[in-house]
Amino acid sequence: MTATDPIIRQHLPIVHEAMHHVTHMTVRNRGTFGGSVAHADPATEMPMMTRFLGGTVIASSQRGRREIPAADFFVGSLVNSLEPDEFVIRVELDAMRPDAGWGFEEFAKRHGDFALACFATTLHCVDGRASDVRVGMMGVGETQLRLEEIEGIIEGTDVSEPVLDTVADRLAGILTPNTDIHASADYRRHLSGVLAKRALRAAWSRANHERLQAR
Repeated sequence: MTATDPIIRQHLPIVHEAMHHVTHMTVRNRGTFGGSVAHADPATEMPMMTRFLGGTVIASSQRGRREIPAADFFVGSLVNSLEPDEFVIRVELDAMRPDAGWGFEEFAKRHGDFALACFATTLHCVDGRASDVRVGMMGVGETQLRLEEIEGIIEGTDVSEPVLDTVADRLAGILTPNTDIHASADYRRHLSGVLAKRALRAAWSRANHERLQAR
């Protein structure tokens, strides 16, 4: 439902885009957003979107309900901070501003496979400069990542090619992905830089388009 819901497409377009990378149609039809978040796989889209967008996970038990910020919910690979008697009943995400630019780039060997790397970003264009930059990644760590250092590099810039080169270089320095049968750590670091540039170009283009449309 999330992949085709017009409300999601209007208010959370980056989530709408991410849903098209979630495994295959059968799984998307039978799975749930909350179930994916509770599973806490570091290479899946819904946990990433929840962490990236600063969402809140609502958990319930016989003791009552508890609100858990996404930053505190994901503890490790396939590990969350739920108590043994709790289960997820809702995930809350704030709507994106209409003038937000966004970019989502994911790479997997086959469509529907787990991501080897994924880069997501939202930003706004204020007087020709990037503002309110948000950056997240998955597939390159033990949990979903919110990369505040990378956000700081982009904030206040014109998102030019030299800025993108700096982002790619810094990602190569700070990411510590695993090597496995699918890809080496070096490959994932290089791939992350490529995806970052693509996503940031798309976000900057959308942000400028929305700014011009609003005039």
